[in-house]
Amino acid sequence: MGWLRLAFILYIGLTIIYFIAGIYSRSVRREKLEKHWDADPETEGLSATERTAYIEDGMKHYDRGLKKRLLWLIYILPTIGFMAVIYVINWG
Repeated sequence: MGWLRLAFILYIGLTIIYFIAGIYSRSVRREKLEKHWDADPETEGLSATERTAYIEDGMKHYDRGLKKRLLWLIYILPTIGFMAVIYVINWG
């Protein structure tokens, strides 16, 4: 039953890592959208509300995209590794 306690602690750590990685990934994407808006000469005379709408639309696309879904690998890969180690130790 010690492995259940270890798995519980592992998932608490993975949850913390998942949230930190998600926050970081969103901030990088938002910064990229802001820099793209600022660098585009066609957006020079547009208002701040249009800039905000552009960034929010880009963030909606990010939330439905592949990069957001790849964050789930933070849970999946260690789980597979943990199960493989348990299998090898007990039956390998």
